[in-house]
Amino acid sequence: MARGLADFSPSELRALRMNLHARPGATAMTAEELARAVGTTKAQILAYENGHRVPDPPRIRALARALGTHPSFLMNDRLHAPWGIADTRRACGLRARDVVEALGVSPKNYRRFENEGIVPSRRPCFLDEVAALFGVSRAVLERAVNRTPAVRRRQERAAELIETLADRYVPAPGPWKGPAPDDPDLIELATAYGRPVQRTRRVLAHELGELRQTRVRAERERVIADFDTARDRQANARLALLRWTHVYARELTRIAPRMEQFHRNAQPSTHWQLLVDLFNVEAHASRAEGGLWAVAGLLSAHAERLPPHLVERRRIEDVCVCRLTAAGLAHLNTFAGLYAALYPGVRRPLRSAPRSGGSRGRPPAGAETFGVPQHAERLVVPLPALEAFRSVVARTKSFVTVELSPHLRLTIGPHSVTAAPVEGELPEPGAPEEGGPGPGQA
Repeated sequence: MARGLADFSPSELRALRMNLHARPGATAMTAEELARAVGTTKAQILAYENGHRVPDPPRIRALARALGTHPSFLMNDRLHAPWGIADTRRACGLRARDVVEALGVSPKNYRRFENEGIVPSRRPCFLDEVAALFGVSRAVLERAVNRTPAVRRRQERAAELIETLADRYVPAPGPWKGPAPDDPDLIELATAYGRPVQRTRRVLAHELGELRQTRVRAERERVIADFDTARDRQANARLALLRWTHVYARELTRIAPRMEQFHRNAQPSTHWQLLVDLFNVEAHASRAEGGLWAVAGLLSAHAERLPPHLVERRRIEDVCVCRLTAAGLAHLNTFAGLYAALYPGVRRPLRSAPRSGGSRGRPPAGAETFGVPQHAERLVVPLPALEAFRSVVARTKSFVTVELSPHLRLTIGPHSVTAAPVEGELPEPGAPEEGGPGPGQA
């Protein structure tokens, strides 16, 4: 019997049916009423409640739907802790083929994800899609992935391979080139992550390059400690050497889990560029007055495909806006260096993001905010689009107008950005209303 189904709780089914938990809005049901609701017999329901039979995934979903709860609440909550991906799926009343059909992914790719925790490289929103289908939070799914036995074994082996590669390449003299592309340990590491060797090499070269800088600092202190003629400088160098040696060991242990998370959550270059544009807004924004939102229609057509755990979306009036979530900010801070190694041609964050609770400063020069009538939130035109609009303004010596929605018009001038209802009076009467690029044309 599948483990997730073996964790089915007959007593919980009975408690939910009889509403023993006194859930708000729920009413008690007889076994016969529940049987009619799910299309089975009273005897079958009683067999489930007495532990004589275990419902299959479709029946678990039907029972949960009839009882107004999530399928996982029909499971023994004391056994949730060790669940991997497959256990979580079954506890949600889903078969593997249900997931394959719902997400339109190949059975091979889904099997690989469930058995090895490898996310399809061309599905950047895959984890969000799976979490939504399971009806669980992204954090619950991430924990299930981490508990999958193959993932644990991969991380242990990856740590061994990375330590070997660090010992081989970090102390090597001469300019830094990173691991050799035909190194068997690198190839094994790439295979374990399910990613191309060249991609893995670029990411690992960045990580080991940072480690190399730490080693250089440690060696500098070692020379002072061994050869300086002043005893106080020698003593200080010995302490610094211990610190840098500790930093080296600590950072070496962090590479394997960081690469695991990166390969699991990495976005394609188009998505990464959009995240950087949002980050550049966020890095200078102040949320003291309701927050700063980027106009989604002025980013690109790819904005709608950004993972929801990284980007928060909403509508202000009828304008779609977005900004990074806390997880999105953490993603940018954690992986900016790896993305820079992977996509060297894309724009980079203007500076590191502000720390939680600290001042976020003001928007940069040229990134003026604007408001929507009767709303406190501040909106901003993403810098790439703003630069394109301003170049048109400089060339045509006129204002540029953009229809943000059927009811709202944005006017961009040399030093101002304002929004007003389409029926309202525009700033600078007599200024041309045409001649600028529309949304998405920047």
